[in-house]
Amino acid sequence: MANLLGTFKSMLTPQMIGKLAEVLGEAEGSITKAVTALAPTILAGMAAKTDDAGFMQHQFDTLTNFTPGTIDQLVDLVAGGNLAKDDPKDVAGHWISGVFGAKTGSILNAVSAFAGTRSNTTSALLGLAAPLVMNLLHTRIKTDGLNLSGFTNLLRSEQNSIVALLPSGMDAILGLDNPAIRENDVISDAQSNGTSWLWPLLLLLGLGAAIVLLSRKCASKPVEEMTVVTELVDSSAILYSDVDTMAAEVLNYGKKLTTGFELKGAENGIERKLIEFIESDKVVDKTTWFNFDRLLFETGSAQLNMERSKDQLTNLVEILKAFPKVQLKIGGYTDNTGSEENNMKLSQARAEATKAALVTLGADTNRLVAEGYGSQHPEASNDTEEGRAQNRRIAVRVMEK
Repeated sequence: MANLLGTFKSMLTPQMIGKLAEVLGEAEGSITKAVTALAPTILAGMAAKTDDAGFMQHQFDTLTNFTPGTIDQLVDLVAGGNLAKDDPKDVAGHWISGVFGAKTGSILNAVSAFAGTRSNTTSALLGLAAPLVMNLLHTRIKTDGLNLSGFTNLLRSEQNSIVALLPSGMDAILGLDNPAIRENDVISDAQSNGTSWLWPLLLLLGLGAAIVLLSRKCASKPVEEMTVVTELVDSSAILYSDVDTMAAEVLNYGKKLTTGFELKGAENGIERKLIEFIESDKVVDKTTWFNFDRLLFETGSAQLNMERSKDQLTNLVEILKAFPKVQLKIGGYTDNTGSEENNMKLSQARAEATKAALVTLGADTNRLVAEGYGSQHPEASNDTEEGRAQNRRIAVRVMEK
């Protein structure tokens, strides 16, 4: 019998990929890379927790009772165009939240960087891939007559082949780089402080947008008539738009690195400041930080907008390659709006998401450390919007050079 990923790939026809690419406004190659990265990522997320008996029992029960409905073919799924309560897409959103938990943002960032897709596209594709993977596992359980032990052994037996197909750095995000780490990311309602609904909702919003667009396409409406609107949902009490804090400086700083890479950045941007510090005789300390100036997150979440952020992240990766002894600490910061508990969670998640994106783009994970500081260490007064905007930032500190 074909392995799980082989079966999944057989579900993806060129016609489906072509339709997704046209409607979502992405290249077919990028859509293919994203979808074929999401499937092993979902399976690897489960494989990372096969030692957690409670988690596996819950997953097995969910998949055993899953009703595939019309999702045997992607066309059937998108033609339905509804988000009815308890339909396959609704169940899949909650299932993915249980598998990935707080890592969902980092995972979406990594796949976006790997495939070159926009963040909203990757969210929509995850919403489409999840019920297909659920259907695949449900069918395998039924066809092979698997019990819980058999299902667990299936994931373990295919783990190596699954991990081999993950985008660079994804194994570290999922905890597969250290088998001793089996972090349980399933957050109870009491632990989540009311935010456990976020990722299922984001997935369903992304799926809903894709379904609406694809349904329009099925009805032969011209592509020019379609408008994609991204709904941004806040993950905490922190309400703001980071779009307005993006530096609008001209990229008039250029430097050819020893690797041959032509680096371009702002005259007063992080690239120039970081390189000058590394090349100087200044001693490494714990107080010298350099702020990213072209990094963008979706409002109130840890999901990077890779379309807007990839250039600067790539610059940082190339700087690390040019200076192989350098080690960096990534710090996440917020303003003082909302509870400090939420601020700490958001800043930590954003710092980790930045690290994950750098690793996906080619940085060595062992040379990076990520930590969130919440609203600590403000650079400006939180009494004004301008000051709060300055305090919402991601920065790096040289730990070794």
